Amino acid sequence: MSSAQPEKNGSSSEASLPPSVPIGVRTHAVVSGRWVASALIAALGFAVVIFFLLPTGAPPGRGAAPPLPPRAGSPASDPAESVRQRLQAKEAENKKAQQGPTQAGRLDEVRGRVVPGDAGEKAAKPEQARIDGRLAAQQFDGLMTRGLGQLEQSEWPEAEQSFSAALKLRPADRSAADGLARAKEGQQRDTLARLQSEGQGLESAERWEDALAAYQRAAAIDPAVDFARQGAARSESMIRLHARIDGYLASPERLYSPRVRDEAQQLLAAVDREAAVGPRIAQARQRLDVALKRATTKVTVRLASDNATEVTLFRVGPLGRFQDREVALTPGTYTVVGSRPGYKDVRVEVIVDPDSPAPQIFVACKERV
Repeated sequence: MSSAQPEKNGSSSEASLPPSVPIGVRTHAVVSGRWVASALIAALGFAVVIFFLLPTGAPPGRGAAPPLPPRAGSPASDPAESVRQRLQAKEAENKKAQQGPTQAGRLDEVRGRVVPGDAGEKAAKPEQARIDGRLAAQQFDGLMTRGLGQLEQSEWPEAEQSFSAALKLRPADRSAADGLARAKEGQQRDTLARLQSEGQGLESAERWEDALAAYQRAAAIDPAVDFARQGAARSESMIRLHARIDGYLASPERLYSPRVRDEAQQLLAAVDREAAVGPRIAQARQRLDVALKRATTKVTVRLASDNATEVTLFRVGPLGRFQDREVALTPGTYTVVGSRPGYKDVRVEVIVDPDSPAPQIFVACKERV
């Protein structure tokens, strides 16, 4: 009886606990505390493993984010916090890489200047090629439009430059080649027309050397054009006529020769047959005609002798013996020879000039042999 009493006392002591603390609640609090401790230990171990497995610092790069500062109230040496910061930095870097090139990099791609070493450089090359192709196509279309407008305005040199630039962009383009050919043809046609007009004007002014140069330039552009060939032949003929006339006028004494006078007469006839006779050549022809008339106008020459000397006038013939005689001679140079038996011959040269007084010549053999 006495031994059972303590048990009852013990039960009564448990029953005497305050009703606000249930027995079940107390038991549950003890179990949860153990699990919390176990979880903390496991997390700490997992953090230590990750700490040693991860690299000590984030790799350098344009997109790498700086490590987050430690939260207020937490120790800086907390391994779990350090691991969390590194994971955040790694995640930020991966997001940057997934987003592709930066805005500056995209601008560089548009401008055709992708930054070397950029992760998107290889991917940007096709895009850059497409951009270059569009720009080239726009430039080609602009050159063709401008060239066609210049053809309509007959701006041949400008059109030739436009189509030449277009062919550099597209060497095999037929439309650009046709435009260039049209520009060159128009330029050639205008140049020939200008040279023809220039040559005709120079002919009218009787500037035959300059006219010949203009026709020769036209023939160099197109040897088949008739005006260049005919104009050059006409100019050369007139140049030769002027040169021959000027030669006779520069030395009129040459006309004293019968042979030269005949040549000059033929030249006058050639000038008369020439269709392109202008005031200048007509004046030169008149001067030559006057010179020819003077060269054929006879001048009276008086000869005197001793009536014993035989006198001979070369180009005329023997004059015989006489004391005084007049002979009509055309201008020129003559030789008078006197001979007499037993005497030395004498020789006298006579120049007959229509602009000088009539000469008086004495011929007689005086020196005995």
